Amino acid sequence: MEKRLFRIILSAALIALLILLECSESSLKEQILEKIGTSLAANALPVSRMSREDKLLQVVMGNPLYFQNADMERLAESKLIYMENNGKGGAAGEGQGADGDSDLPGSADASAVAGENLAQVQTMKGAGSGTAAYVNKLRENKDVSYLWNHFYIIDSTTSVTKSLFPVEDMLKRNMTLPAKAGKKQILIYHTHGASEAFSDSRRGRDSDSVIGVGRALKQELEKNGYQVYHDETKYDFINGQIDRSKAYNTSLDGITKIMKENPDIQVTIDLHRDSVGKNKHTYTMIDGKRTAIVMFFNGMSRNRSGKIDYLYNPNLEANLSFSLQLKCHAMEQYDGFTKPIYLKGYRYNLHVAERSLLIELGNENNTVEEAKNAAAPLAKVIADVLKGEVKGF
Repeated sequence: MEKRLFRIILSAALIALLILLECSESSLKEQILEKIGTSLAANALPVSRMSREDKLLQVVMGNPLYFQNADMERLAESKLIYMENNGKGGAAGEGQGADGDSDLPGSADASAVAGENLAQVQTMKGAGSGTAAYVNKLRENKDVSYLWNHFYIIDSTTSVTKSLFPVEDMLKRNMTLPAKAGKKQILIYHTHGASEAFSDSRRGRDSDSVIGVGRALKQELEKNGYQVYHDETKYDFINGQIDRSKAYNTSLDGITKIMKENPDIQVTIDLHRDSVGKNKHTYTMIDGKRTAIVMFFNGMSRNRSGKIDYLYNPNLEANLSFSLQLKCHAMEQYDGFTKPIYLKGYRYNLHVAERSLLIELGNENNTVEEAKNAAAPLAKVIADVLKGEVKGF
């Protein structure tokens, strides 16, 4: 009873602060509003059903539909330490020690590519122009520090060791997959299919959500010779409501069943839409079309202290090699199309296959058309790597 009363008093104080902030002209107002609103949502205040335009009331009521941003996703992902995949408990810092060689604690601030698409828009003097120059330089020096600084963003939830990134082996690892006529070899699914849409998506239209982009990617992959199983299940819609914290558990159950029934599936793609916050409308131009930017994402099954044993991934090295080869090929084919690969602490169901991918395609500020325009170049990059039609691998 005392705890409940404390929460009510705290919430009332936050609401009073919100009203004062809404009436102010502080340059930090938007950031503070979002932080407080996320806190209200986390403390399970009633969820507003009002329109998205009524921002103050949505913030006051802690509406999670308004807070589909990085803060809300961090809130959901913090629960994954307990919930992800097998439901075992654990907390940050629970793993074993480091692997024996020097660790680099995760830090987006420490990364040379922490800025938006930094490595994609720079050029290198004396080494050619555009993003292909970075790939050529990596092939030449095979240096782990260069790899980390120019190809990855390392989240603060995780840590990396040099032994996990044998550059030459990663670039040369055989990730090819000969196409089999009539056999479904690629699985596309959406762990967050119910909650990820775009700036002009029409409510209730799957064709306008990340699921619709998955349909476009399926078509483009099939044009490149691979048969695709597209699972349109909304794994984050649980018991009649959005529940992102349990979504990886439910999607694992679903894809495990699909892969058992379709044993030729060797590639899994968990297709997402990124969340970056408002006023960050990023895109590139490919074939004269405004095209959403893609980010490959790897779960490391490691926290800052080392391995997370209950999130074991026997395919981690293969996962890292696959995403790096795709990233390199994309940089050579399409300037500005990919962000640095994002490394985070958990597993995200990437353990189910050597060629497992989690892809963030576009963000909430991209249009549906921009997102779907990314399907063709992304499919081409994936198919080229699977066919072995790439330079230097």
